Amino acid sequence: MRYERRRAELQRLISEPESEYFHDKRALDDLDEYRAAGAFIVPEAARWENVVKIAQRDDLKIRLDSVLETLEKKYKQLRGLLPPVYAGSNMSRDNLAALINLFSRDVFAHDHGGEDVLGRVYEYFIGEFASSEGKRGGEYFTPRSIVKTLVAMLEPKRGVVFDPCCGSGGMFVQSDAFTHHDGELAFRGQESKEFTLRLCRMNLFIHGLDGDIQQGNSYFDDKHSKLRADYVIANPPFNDGSKGENGWGSDKISMDDPRLIVGGTRVSLSPRNANTMWILHFLHHLKDGGTAGFVMSTGELASSESARFDVRKTMIEQGYVDAIVQLTGQLFANTQIPCALWLLSKNRDGRSGFRERKSEILFIDARKLGVLIPGSRKQKQLSQTEIDRIALVYSEYKHERRPEYVPGFAKVATLDEVRVHGYVLTPGRHVGAAELDYDDEPFEEKMARLANTFREQRAEAAKLEREIVANMNEIGYAC
Repeated sequence: MRYERRRAELQRLISEPESEYFHDKRALDDLDEYRAAGAFIVPEAARWENVVKIAQRDDLKIRLDSVLETLEKKYKQLRGLLPPVYAGSNMSRDNLAALINLFSRDVFAHDHGGEDVLGRVYEYFIGEFASSEGKRGGEYFTPRSIVKTLVAMLEPKRGVVFDPCCGSGGMFVQSDAFTHHDGELAFRGQESKEFTLRLCRMNLFIHGLDGDIQQGNSYFDDKHSKLRADYVIANPPFNDGSKGENGWGSDKISMDDPRLIVGGTRVSLSPRNANTMWILHFLHHLKDGGTAGFVMSTGELASSESARFDVRKTMIEQGYVDAIVQLTGQLFANTQIPCALWLLSKNRDGRSGFRERKSEILFIDARKLGVLIPGSRKQKQLSQTEIDRIALVYSEYKHERRPEYVPGFAKVATLDEVRVHGYVLTPGRHVGAAELDYDDEPFEEKMARLANTFREQRAEAAKLEREIVANMNEIGYAC
């Protein structure tokens, strides 16, 4: 429908003598004219007015499959995304016609101040599907208020936006919305699962966007190994490898991997938790002057596991950790694990309009923010006012001055203060908030840690038992 609006606009401009398009009918078939408005040229057979015309035909399902085939042939971005499924489905012709009539309502045709209604409908159904999928849904969908917060803090304006675990592409869509669809951003991404990759490609297309999205495992098969992005924005899987016996595959990462070098210091990886691998991956793909914003489980803020602690300490000492925002644990529909937003930056030395802040870290404790989503008794979302509050503090911090200390909410700490706290990045330690009366370690992280400790203790007990039996046998007292 964005196509129909743009075509009607061009037809009007062609008929206006004062317009630069006057009598230039070539504009009606100029792809760039549509792409500038976030639209694509739709083949005549697939235009919505023609779809509406066939809605009452007995062979509607066959004709719709033909429309899908036409679209796939027209745009390579859609190949493999629109299989001919209607003719062979058990969906009735009447229900399909009713669905077409539903999307023909005026609400979808109106501009709504630039709001992409059809795109929002697609996002809504991705979110509903993710919620019904439980924890697996978190693999491809990040709650919209979290995405909006990250984007508002990063303030992407022009350049390359990279998401190496892009799921359904929500980070790209929101980044484009932040720029009011001005076309100054380019999108690069990677996703390991084919199904999720297809969701992402369709999401981008529906929103009038294009991007280089590759399929592959970012740990072992980095499809964008040479890329250095202006913005890295992501929601990686939390604590990958913490439950299985074999971990996440750290043994497959070469010690010569350049991602393991942080400011000249080589770090090691945790074999049973991939969180730090993701953090190192994000930093590696960040260009000089760029910023990375990503979601991470709160356990990474204070983990004492040797390898994870060393990565966190090195990141802090090398001056890459810019800000930490801790959020409530009720923002995800599929898990109650509380999360935090990390901001890593390579623009902390006072150049290019940014304030010098290499010896500081901004901490924001936003655990008390968020309101219940209407109709839900457990899931929260951040309001636009709350998102703006967080983003404005960060913007002041990186561009202008050290924000005023707000006890219980925000504080800029020096590196010396962070060192005193043992490199723990939990905001509550720094902003002066009273400690909560419940254990802040997420249940799944705690159980994974305890199970690992139990395995180690059992192995140690078995070793001691064998030594005792051998010693007893040696002195003549067989056991």
